[in-house]
Amino acid sequence: MLTEVKRQTITDRVSLPRLYLGWLSPRLYAPGDAALDVASSVLAGGKNSRLYKRLVYEEQVAQDVTAYQSSAALGSSFMVVATARQGKSIEQIQKAIDEEIDRLRTQPPDAREVERALNQIEASFYRRMERVGGFYGKSEQLNAYYFSGGGPDFFAEDLARYSSLSPSDIQAAIMRWLPRDRRVELIVQPEVKP
Repeated sequence: MLTEVKRQTITDRVSLPRLYLGWLSPRLYAPGDAALDVASSVLAGGKNSRLYKRLVYEEQVAQDVTAYQSSAALGSSFMVVATARQGKSIEQIQKAIDEEIDRLRTQPPDAREVERALNQIEASFYRRMERVGGFYGKSEQLNAYYFSGGGPDFFAEDLARYSSLSPSDIQAAIMRWLPRDRRVELIVQPEVKP
């Protein structure tokens, strides 16, 4: 369990600096898991998302930004990853990310933001069910339901985990699972060439 901020800076053979923010989050199908999927979409799910609009379009400090709930059977992680533009600082990016997450802690997302996220998630559900095999196909999904104890017919219940969410549920999950004082902060800087 994280009890504080763990911060590390490393260098690597990369051309641009990158920021990784990570939190421990609820396991797959546990309360909060679906809400954090929606939160990731509100934050960085497409060009109309909060972080993408602010960091990439408006302030032009980031080349890209993503957020995702990486759900697993025993425990999960919630990640926000941003790549700086040439000449822009990681500090600017982290400040903006923290401000946007703080906004969601104090005020729930708009209903239209949640609706857009839910539409994307539902469309993804149906696309997965169209493919029979392979990674994220119907067979993989049915196996995941069977393995988790929901049974292969868990599809409707799984989808209901999302469709029943309200903006205040998203806010509560962010407050509970994304505390500012208990996370991992990793900065990857380009190696300095001699």
